[in-house]
Amino acid sequence: MPVEPDRFGLILGFPRSGTTLLRRLLDAHQQVSCPPETWVTTACARFLQDTVVDGPEIGVRTGLGFLGVAEADIFAELRGLTFRFHERLAQGKRIWAEKSGFDLFHLAELEPLFTGHARFVALVRHPLDTIASNLDLAARLGRFLPEMAPFLARNASPAAALAAAWVDRTEAQLAMLERQGDAACLIRFEDMVADPAETLAPVFTLLGAECPDAAQIAVMMAEQPRLGLGDWKTYASAAITSAPVDRWKQALSRQAVADVVPTLAPLMDRLGYPVPRFTKRPTRAQAIRQFQMASQMAAAAQGRKDDAS
Repeated sequence: MPVEPDRFGLILGFPRSGTTLLRRLLDAHQQVSCPPETWVTTACARFLQDTVVDGPEIGVRTGLGFLGVAEADIFAELRGLTFRFHERLAQGKRIWAEKSGFDLFHLAELEPLFTGHARFVALVRHPLDTIASNLDLAARLGRFLPEMAPFLARNASPAAALAAAWVDRTEAQLAMLERQGDAACLIRFEDMVADPAETLAPVFTLLGAECPDAAQIAVMMAEQPRLGLGDWKTYASAAITSAPVDRWKQALSRQAVADVVPTLAPLMDRLGYPVPRFTKRPTRAQAIRQFQMASQMAAAAQGRKDDAS
């Protein structure tokens, strides 16, 4: 019989939403083990993915199913694999949590795999800050994350692709929360950095751990974290800061924001984020006229300067 933890938490957030900070705080708790990214759950999800063709879907569930292996047995084996790795990494703690960067893109496989065996922690961040941070990451890496490929193919700009991906995955998060009920909770990044003790209390309660107060969280954050894959900026910080909040106002152009806000607005409003308001983008004819007027004004100013000299 595979070992199971007292509680197992699956952290699900869009890349660059603060999941590494949340992971670090969970792992610093004396009762919780949440190691740096293992990618085990991501690998389990990819293992379960099917290829859609005419006839039965092609994949491990179909193949093993024809040979008499029930889907429930496949799930049990994969959970056992996940739990055995976490037991090895848990340092004796009996509450475990997993955070891997792309798991939200594999929710369709992970939710049925862990329903009844895990608690689901959903983290969201202001979408414009999330977009700005992902654009920074792509610039540093020289490429976008592979899960972004379908969205990049369908959208005119990287910012629009990220906005579409954020909406798609956030809607999936919210639907999952409704299905999971008491086995899931949602927190916002901005609330976590503003008041970590109050914001994280539902998370620790969900996982069955004692809720630390503000002073204890400050001590936890000051401790040297377990290093591994994840956001290096978070690992380099010894205190929680609100500096990343509203960074989009300097990082994104006004036009880029105006282009993506219509896509983001319904979910921003639902999640309590204020929606930026912009004047309507000018038509092509209006833009040409504005350019002509600006050119004429510049020419007139240059003429006056020449006359004065």
